[in-house]
Amino acid sequence: MQSVLEISLKEVKSNWKNINKYSNFKASAVIKANAYGFGLEETAMALYQSGCNFFYVAQIEEGIRLRKKLKCNKIKIGVLEGMIHNPEEYRKNNLIPVINNLKQLHNFIDFKKNLSQINGILHIDTGMNRLGIDKNELDQILENISYISSIRFEFIMTHFSNSNIHNDNFNNIQYRKILEASSYFKNPKISLSNTGGILLDKKFILDQTRPGIGIYGYDANGKNIILDNKSLNFPAILKVPILQIRVAKKGDKVSYGRTQKLHRDSKLATIGIGYADGILRLLKNKMYIKINGIPCQVIGSITMDSLIVDITDIDTNNLTVGSYLELINKDFLNNLNFKQLGIGIYELFTLISNRVIRKYV
Repeated sequence: MQSVLEISLKEVKSNWKNINKYSNFKASAVIKANAYGFGLEETAMALYQSGCNFFYVAQIEEGIRLRKKLKCNKIKIGVLEGMIHNPEEYRKNNLIPVINNLKQLHNFIDFKKNLSQINGILHIDTGMNRLGIDKNELDQILENISYISSIRFEFIMTHFSNSNIHNDNFNNIQYRKILEASSYFKNPKISLSNTGGILLDKKFILDQTRPGIGIYGYDANGKNIILDNKSLNFPAILKVPILQIRVAKKGDKVSYGRTQKLHRDSKLATIGIGYADGILRLLKNKMYIKINGIPCQVIGSITMDSLIVDITDIDTNNLTVGSYLELINKDFLNNLNFKQLGIGIYELFTLISNRVIRKYV
């Protein structure tokens, strides 16, 4: 039996609408990595129906896949990895490459001279040192600004490195750097804030925001987002099936390695989800399944296809093989300590494998 991730597109829409309103109606949507595990096409269509007309993906392959679903020319799709393919591929698929270095910029300008039907986003690195035009390249650009100033970019963008830390002054440094750099370009529009930046301060909204994890109701620290005194919703429930219920004796040992010894006569349920589905072994001591309002601890090892929970303390009359239990939901996330967990909320979501069925409700 397969586990099921039930996803409420209604709540996805509601979250994005609230973020868009908070962003002065300037929000795009970052839906890379299969929309953070929630389904690229389905999430994009829901957001489009909510008024979103600008999307970001990581790779050109994601962009091509998304463009096949969203064919309207009014919908724009930015590709964050950079213009590392032939410019014709972006033009042909109506995609907007993000220009991440000087070579890409020259290739883009040369191509645009011959074929104007391609737009770009100029990414200036302001201190993250991951992607984007670096300081030396920017100095070269500014020395020859007349060569470039005639190019109208969709946005001049940068990416916060520390926006999940509210009192980090480097956020203000990056803000000042992108304002200064963009001033050299013709009619610049600035895209700065990810989910964290949106929550930092209204001044960081500028001309476009790029919420990603926030679409699912949480920030990068795994905290539920509250906007205008209203909590956003987690739009999903991960439901996992019971494969077997058994009774074990005090002193018995459990699972691979027989590393966990039972200290009482116990009733155990084997659950059909494991690390092949994205539930990593390191989660074992940090997670539980709540049944009838009572947390049931995972015992033994999390294996490839299953895990075991102790259900001794609950009424099991309504539990049978094939019953589904809720593993990840809003209550679970709100009680999870991500600092102790060892992985972030991004990993928790994107690691949920394709073996888990996505069901849209």
